[in-house]
Amino acid sequence: MQHSEIIDNTLAGFEKYDEYELLKSISDGDEEAFTLFFRQHYPRLKAGISRFFNDPALIEDALQEVFIRVWLNRDQLSQIENITAWTNTIASRICINQIEKDLIRQKHLSALHQQGIEAPVVPIERVAVREINRLVTEAVHLMPASRKQIYLMSRSEGLKPAQIAESLNLSVNTVRNTLVTALKDIRHYLRSHGHTLSLTLLPALFSIFFHSE
Repeated sequence: MQHSEIIDNTLAGFEKYDEYELLKSISDGDEEAFTLFFRQHYPRLKAGISRFFNDPALIEDALQEVFIRVWLNRDQLSQIENITAWTNTIASRICINQIEKDLIRQKHLSALHQQGIEAPVVPIERVAVREINRLVTEAVHLMPASRKQIYLMSRSEGLKPAQIAESLNLSVNTVRNTLVTALKDIRHYLRSHGHTLSLTLLPALFSIFFHSE
């Protein structure tokens, strides 16, 4: 059975929690609340993203990005009146950006083909959290100094974007965008080593991405 099928089959029995309290708990950094949010909103977001893509890998990538952005913006969650509309907007923007990137990539591949150059193929497989942890550490080591500092302040010190921004005299948006870029660096590094993140591991992996060991 595929990982996505396992998630789909285990979602039906979850009790409907008070959404305001759930979002408030996530704002306070509660990982269990985030995991519940993930399980509640996963089917809806997957269905919406599937309207943009047929490729399961692209769907999974977009879903990862949505939940990562939710977590990075968790300090705003208790102020959001319509979480469904908000996450739908995030998902749509991510999908549109991916489509634009794919169009550029297709043009590049077409140019390579005309020159008789074959594009490299990177094997993809599922890996355990322990292996991902090792690769994440390597990826962080290779980041530019400022990006690495912001990522480690989030991970090792458990600081929220607003706290990091205040400490470094940066805007909160700059910190959030830097963290998103750091996560993209990590994902690209994993893929360059023949691996990809499994969406089913995403909630557990936040302990690797954003908290001290």
